[in-house]
Amino acid sequence: MTAAALRLGASKLAPGLAAGLALAVLSKLLFQTLHAPAPLIAVILGMMLGALGLQSQLGAGLDIFAKPGLRLGVAMMGAQISWAEFAALGGPAILASGVVVLGGLAIGAAAGLALGLPFAEALIAAAACSICGASAALASPANQRTTALVIVGVNLLSTIAMLAYPPLANALGLSAHQAGVFFGLSIHDVAQVAGAGASVSPETANTAALAKLARIVWLGPAVVLIGIMLTRSPEGGRVSGLRAPPAFVLGFAALAAARGLNLIPPALVSTLAACSSFLLLAGVGAISAKLGPQALLQVKPKLAVMLGTVTVAVAVLAYALTRIFF
Repeated sequence: MTAAALRLGASKLAPGLAAGLALAVLSKLLFQTLHAPAPLIAVILGMMLGALGLQSQLGAGLDIFAKPGLRLGVAMMGAQISWAEFAALGGPAILASGVVVLGGLAIGAAAGLALGLPFAEALIAAAACSICGASAALASPANQRTTALVIVGVNLLSTIAMLAYPPLANALGLSAHQAGVFFGLSIHDVAQVAGAGASVSPETANTAALAKLARIVWLGPAVVLIGIMLTRSPEGGRVSGLRAPPAFVLGFAALAAARGLNLIPPALVSTLAACSSFLLLAGVGAISAKLGPQALLQVKPKLAVMLGTVTVAVAVLAYALTRIFF
C-alpha cells in the first residue's frame, strides 16, 4: 500500500475516531458530574451527534469503535474476574447465578417469540437482562438499531431497580447479606448494582458486587450458546454447523484464566478495566451516532415490553433463589 493510500485511509478514519473518543470522554465526565449511568449518557450523546447528519463523514471511524473496539472491550472484561473472589461466593451463589442467566435467557426467548419478535432480537434482549446489561447486548450478534434500544432500555430499568430494590428488600425482610445477593443477581448493570448495595450497607455493597461477578462469568458461555442457537436454520430447525466461539469470547476466557493464575499484575488489571470501560462507552456512542435518534422510532414497542417482562422475571428468580440458598 502506498503512502498516499495510507494517508487517504487515515483521513477517512480520523474524524470518526476523534468523535468516538470524544463521546467516551464526555460520557465519563458527565457520569461523574450527573451520576447517571455512563452507557445511557453515551447513547444520548451519540444520538445527538447522529442528529447532525454527519454519518457519511464519521462512519468509517465510528465503525472501528462500533465493531472491533467494543468486542475488544468485552474481551478485556475477562481480566476483572478473580478466581479467589469467585470461589469465595461458594457453590450456592454460582448455582444461583447460572439459574438466573439460563432462566432469563429461556424466559426472554419465549416472551419474545410470544410477542412476535424475531428470535435473534429476543435472545439479545434476554442476554442483556440476564447477564450484564449493555456489555451483553454489545457482545451478542444483533443489528445496531436493536442493540441501541436494548442499551437504553436496560440502563433505564437498571436505574429504576437501583432506586426501587433497596426499599423492596427491606419490605421483604431480607438481611444485609441477602439484599446484596438479590441486587447482584437481579440488577442489569454493574454501576447500578454498586449503587443499590451502597445505599444499604458496605456489607451489602460487597456481596452485591460478588454476586454480580458470578453473572458476568457467564457472559462467554452465554454468547457461545446464543451463537449456536442462531445457527439453526429457519426451514428445518436443525443446526447448520457449529462455529468456533468468537475471538473476543476466547480473549475473555484467556484473560480470565491468566488473572486466575496470577499472571496479570494488579496495575495491569486496573489498566485493562479502564480500557474496557472506555471502549464499551465509545462503542455505545458510536453505534448510537451511526443510527441517529430517528432509528429508535422504528423499533417495535414489543421489544421494550419484553425487556420489562424479563426484568421482572429475573427479579422474581433472584428473590426466590436468595430465599432458598441464603
